Amino acid sequence: MDRVTQSHIFQFAFACLTIGLLYSRFMISLGMIFFLFGALWGGDLKSKWQSFISNKAFVAVTMVFFLYLITGLWSENTDYFLHQMRIKLPFFFLPFAFAATRGLSEKIMHRLMLFFIGMMFISSLWSVAMFLADFDHYIEIYKRGQIIPTPIHHIRYSIMISIAVLMSLYMWIKPQVLGLKYLKPALAVIALLLIAYLHLLAVRSGLMTLYVILACTVFYYLRTSGKIKWLIPLVVAGLVGIILAINFVPTIQNKIAYTKYSIEEFSKNNNIRELSDSRRLGSIIAGIELTKENPILGVGMGDLMDDTNAYLKDHYPDLIGLELLPHNQYILTSTVAGIPGLIIFIFLTCLPLVYMQGWKDFLLTATHLSFFASFMVEHTIEAQIGVAVYIFIILFSIKNWQVQPHAVQ
Repeated sequence: MDRVTQSHIFQFAFACLTIGLLYSRFMISLGMIFFLFGALWGGDLKSKWQSFISNKAFVAVTMVFFLYLITGLWSENTDYFLHQMRIKLPFFFLPFAFAATRGLSEKIMHRLMLFFIGMMFISSLWSVAMFLADFDHYIEIYKRGQIIPTPIHHIRYSIMISIAVLMSLYMWIKPQVLGLKYLKPALAVIALLLIAYLHLLAVRSGLMTLYVILACTVFYYLRTSGKIKWLIPLVVAGLVGIILAINFVPTIQNKIAYTKYSIEEFSKNNNIRELSDSRRLGSIIAGIELTKENPILGVGMGDLMDDTNAYLKDHYPDLIGLELLPHNQYILTSTVAGIPGLIIFIFLTCLPLVYMQGWKDFLLTATHLSFFASFMVEHTIEAQIGVAVYIFIILFSIKNWQVQPHAVQ
């Protein structure tokens, strides 16, 4: 039996974290611990630390932690501050774990992608089975803003399914890495089924990230194949597909109707406590107004919940007690750290696209752009699952690019 290597531990950690994201918070923590354990395996810590601090992409991800940490200096609610920073701890140590892990190859990374795709696909089959078991009931509840069963919170889950689509398309483009005979057609079928499932699920975050991914796929394929003249026909075909989905997929139709109803009720300040879209709008408005009041330093991470509640109490009292935060990661960051903090956050999250010409890699670029899209409609990294999904996928995409032989060093 071969001796245990960093690569073996990394692959085990990847499997633990993937399973954990779907079924077990304990497995999430276990996976993260094994990523760090694998990075420390074999000693030579000085060299590994140098590998980390010299890699600007991984350092930038770590600095997101310190951006929020420094706001504790002007936060009064220490308990809430410590709670939020505990959630963000993976930003502190996981980038080092990924940077320090050696012995990975394209083939290993592709095998891990296949595992992730397989887990997402199997979980989606369960969700579809639940939907088909009580079709009329689930079609009806979409009118009230509810959805079909998913293994975890539907927003995070829809983003994970979108990432599975991305990985399927990425490997479809480069199936020769693994050399499996039927891999390319199998990946095409899985990608199409997952795309159909996302439209059945009809979660806006998932659909937004999906469309960003599909746009990146089309652009990348046309650019690399020299068929840029097909861009306009494909864009038209995509728009036609979206129009058809809006007109013929009942879950999407009911979701659109619910959204319109929510906006109308919010404008009248009616029944807003029970409507998820109204809660989103109220929290976003609160974040914008708090940013206006504290444009330089923000309110601090510790006081984010208290100050948001104070604003809602004065302007939307029906939303008190729901523990709402600004439902947009960019607005939340400006609320916490001010406009300068928002600029730094945007810089740090964009840096991996520039470092080592990361923008040349389809997976890394599409991953980052899809999360940027999710930041527009969610506070993606303010809960344990959200942090785990974001940092796991972002770090994996960075590592995948940097282990490729043609990556610019």
